[in-house]
Amino acid sequence: MKFVVEQLGKAGERAGQLELIAGQTSATPFPLVLTKGGCVPHLTRETMAHINIDKNPLLVPFQHHVKQAKVLEKWGAGLASFLGMSEHPVVLTIQDPGEQTRSGYHNSNSVSVWNRENRELVTPTTFMEGVKHIQPNLFIALCDGDTEPGCSNKRVSKSVSKSIDFLDSCLHLRSYTPSLSKTGIIGAIEGGLDMKARTKSTKEVVAREVDGFLLDGFHCNGPDSELLQFSSMRDVLAETVSLLPVDKPRFYFGAANPAMVFNLIKEGVDIFDSSYPCMVTERDSALVFPNDWNGDSNDKLTPPEVAEASPPPEGSMTQSLTCSSNRLAFSPLVPSCSCYTCRNFTKAYIHHLVMVKEMLGRVLLQLHNLHHYRTFFTSIQVAIKQDQVEEFKKAVLGSGVRDSTEP
Repeated sequence: MKFVVEQLGKAGERAGQLELIAGQTSATPFPLVLTKGGCVPHLTRETMAHINIDKNPLLVPFQHHVKQAKVLEKWGAGLASFLGMSEHPVVLTIQDPGEQTRSGYHNSNSVSVWNRENRELVTPTTFMEGVKHIQPNLFIALCDGDTEPGCSNKRVSKSVSKSIDFLDSCLHLRSYTPSLSKTGIIGAIEGGLDMKARTKSTKEVVAREVDGFLLDGFHCNGPDSELLQFSSMRDVLAETVSLLPVDKPRFYFGAANPAMVFNLIKEGVDIFDSSYPCMVTERDSALVFPNDWNGDSNDKLTPPEVAEASPPPEGSMTQSLTCSSNRLAFSPLVPSCSCYTCRNFTKAYIHHLVMVKEMLGRVLLQLHNLHHYRTFFTSIQVAIKQDQVEEFKKAVLGSGVRDSTEP
């Protein structure tokens, strides 16, 4: 793995390049494409071709593949090959950021993951055995991030000590696995909202030979991560990032809406995931916020306008397709959007699909939402290079942030 910071923004934003496969780079900041059970939710390999994610790195949660080690061992060519997506680099994490991590299932030498409704205990040995057969290009060391807001100091301390021990075990086991000698490893920084605990975790992880850092333990994934208030974590996050080396990438997993993304890139976070647009799809909603920035501060972005139906209020991030106002809206989800869905289908048609529970409805919404979110990050990269992140932020967020979900 190679990472280089190409430019720093005025407020600390970083534009760079991440290389997980030789000769194949991804501009940062950007979101990894989240998979569940080997596919992007609601999309097949064929429908994925309608969005330009060729060679985009995939985020693979280990919890969905914890029972597949023997199958992948017999296959012998890794998970990406098994899924028919060998062109995509694979980043392996422990828990699915799009699903609520069940809290309270603790064990001194393992982490609990849930494969459907089955609880599986993952030790460093079993995890590294899985890593060996999945053959990711990069993986998060086994960690305990179960430190939801309000948890006890004892739980926070256990999280930090366990994650450091797990990291040491993963580093040791990797050194004895020749097939993983060139596979990058990311150290997780834990500690919840406890400044002292997180400082200890940061210093311990930085002292080890890791290739990057995951800012973990601020939430328990799923819907809770979307509701997280940045103000509650700002000071702890800023102190943590100040202790990190500048030449290694910083990861943050969880549903990050545009407001959260702007706050996190200001703190120097480089790599996210696509759990937020996936959650929006699960609510039968579409992303509608302004997301295109061409680098000209004189060109003001305007929110999407729809003639047939009332447009969402200024500052809205999403619009529900269950709303009756869409019944006669014969226009695209976002008129200026170039995605497959917006080029070929109307809001009225997608509203119909959603109301009759037709699976094509969420397929089309997912195609749009992923395209919209990735375009947003491409615009952030441009804004960083033009030192116009603040202008872009004002254009996107408007006077407030809310969801348009009223029927």
